[in-house]
Amino acid sequence: MVILEGYIMQGLEFLAQDYPGVVVGLDDNKRVVFVGGEKAAAVSGYLTAGEYLGVQNGRLLSNLSAFVDRVIEEDPLPAGHFESTCEEGVICWKGIFHEDSGLIILKGRMEVSAKSLVLNISDENENFLSTLLGNLPGMVYRCRNDVNWTMDFISHGCFELTGYEVDSLLDNSELSYSDIILPQYRAHVWECVQEAVHDREPFEMIYKIRTASGDEKWVWEKGVETTGDDGEGFLEGFITDVTPLMLAEQALHQSEDRYRLMAEKTGQLVYDLDIASGKLVWSGAVREITGYEESEFQSVDLQGWEDGIHLDDRNSVISELQDCLSKGRPFVSVYRFKRKDGSYLYVEDEGSFVLNASGRPVRMVGVLRDYSHKMKIQELMIQSEKMTTVASLSASMSHEINNPLGIIIQSAQNIERRISPDLPANIETAEKMGVPLESVRRYLRERKILTLVEEIKEAGGRAAKVIVNMLNFSRRSENKKDYCCIASIVDQVIELADKELCNGEGCDFRKIKFVLDIQDELPKVLCFAAELEQVLLNLINNSAQSMIDAGVSGKEPQIVIRCSSNSAYLNIEVEDNGPGMDAYARKRAFEPFFSSGGRGRSGLGLSVAYFIITRNHGGTIRIDSEPGRGTRFIIQIPRGSVPDIFSLEQV
Repeated sequence: MVILEGYIMQGLEFLAQDYPGVVVGLDDNKRVVFVGGEKAAAVSGYLTAGEYLGVQNGRLLSNLSAFVDRVIEEDPLPAGHFESTCEEGVICWKGIFHEDSGLIILKGRMEVSAKSLVLNISDENENFLSTLLGNLPGMVYRCRNDVNWTMDFISHGCFELTGYEVDSLLDNSELSYSDIILPQYRAHVWECVQEAVHDREPFEMIYKIRTASGDEKWVWEKGVETTGDDGEGFLEGFITDVTPLMLAEQALHQSEDRYRLMAEKTGQLVYDLDIASGKLVWSGAVREITGYEESEFQSVDLQGWEDGIHLDDRNSVISELQDCLSKGRPFVSVYRFKRKDGSYLYVEDEGSFVLNASGRPVRMVGVLRDYSHKMKIQELMIQSEKMTTVASLSASMSHEINNPLGIIIQSAQNIERRISPDLPANIETAEKMGVPLESVRRYLRERKILTLVEEIKEAGGRAAKVIVNMLNFSRRSENKKDYCCIASIVDQVIELADKELCNGEGCDFRKIKFVLDIQDELPKVLCFAAELEQVLLNLINNSAQSMIDAGVSGKEPQIVIRCSSNSAYLNIEVEDNGPGMDAYARKRAFEPFFSSGGRGRSGLGLSVAYFIITRNHGGTIRIDSEPGRGTRFIIQIPRGSVPDIFSLEQV
């Protein structure tokens, strides 16, 4: 019978483990389907699973087939006993047949004397099949394939599973089995069974029932369609309670979901690596770190992860991982990982190993974190440290350079004065020497000496400006901060830029269009007004010079100044549509003396702006730029003193 093979066999094998004799199971066609028990070896070679009783010859099987026929025919059980001999002694068989299931059980006791066999057999009047069915953790059934699942047979496990007596469900006497299935699962159960019957396959499903006490249980059911002697189809199967397993699985899923949510919210990409297979399972902030959807990224295995590491970092990272594997110590590394769009992100990778019984790593569990913000903080700290060092050097250097520079400039000016025709003393001295002053000046012009003197003065003037910037760079403003109107400061800066950056009509600077986007009723900000003017002037100068030098590819050169405010910060943006900056220029733009421009650039403009905003105003300044896409400087300045910025009133 099919149900024997699917469900009763499992219980039969379990109960036969400790039976001191021999247990043989046959179907109603007398085909041997199971041989077990502590003395099973005694019948090996005589009774073999898969063969039919009565085919073999030998003393053990002599008349055994006829005894089985008698067992099937007799009712009620038991059907007496039958003795046979084998090499180990005498076996006394007892037969049991269950008509509903078609199951035949032969139990044999090995004894030396037939007398003791008879005594032992007389003590075994238990119903083996009833014990078997009663000890299964669930209920065995046979029902019709109708919407009520009308039950024709139910084992005694029905009461423990459902809370209903067997008689209550048989033939739908009080209620049908369909009635105890929760309504939301009835269609699912019907569809699963009908699909399996149509395909002539066993069905298996999990659903919920409501017991007689009103409790809900998760049950697992497995069964198959069978055909009776009259050709009518029935369903036979087994149902058991799996509520503890489902609750544990739900708790596990909830725990996984909570951890995945926490990982996503904290920006962590969690992974689980099977070291033997190289398979990786990813969860958490997959999209934030990699740019891929979680379902897309699941195909990335250990080799795919290695391929994603930046080529310059790959060998060192893999070498470190291998070293950690060999020593079983935690793995920590910082490297660049390739995102979906082809860009690289600095990540911090931290993993630990799960060891087997012999202490060898079998799994690796860890997280990837976005490390780029830490890299930026480190760069800012290095930048700040550089600028602090330069500031301390600038003060002493400026004074040391200023004195000889003053002598150079003053000497150049005196040379011009000593040959000027406007001073009578110069004319008298030239006539006294017998050389007309005009001849001297003509000689100096012919030899371009006057041009050299002019270049000395011009170079000295540029150097003097550098000294002034260095002094501004190295010291705080002696003025006190005050609440200032940023709109007025912007107007003054544009007017000042027009005077300082343009030497005359038609100059390139005057071709640049200024666009102001200033928030209405912009509140005042606590700042050093003169320093803020200097910052904006430096940024405008930087944008203007980049557009003048490199052009704007046929577009009208434009500088946009935006000012806005929230409850804590004043935001200032200076944006141009010039050539933009590459990654190298962006990284070094605020370094002292770095300049990507041409002759005459001191390289201190942006570094001075950085120092004024960060050190003197406690704010931030950053660059948003790509080659060919212009440059935008973003400044944030606290509206008040730093401890009070979140409670600052609009002024």
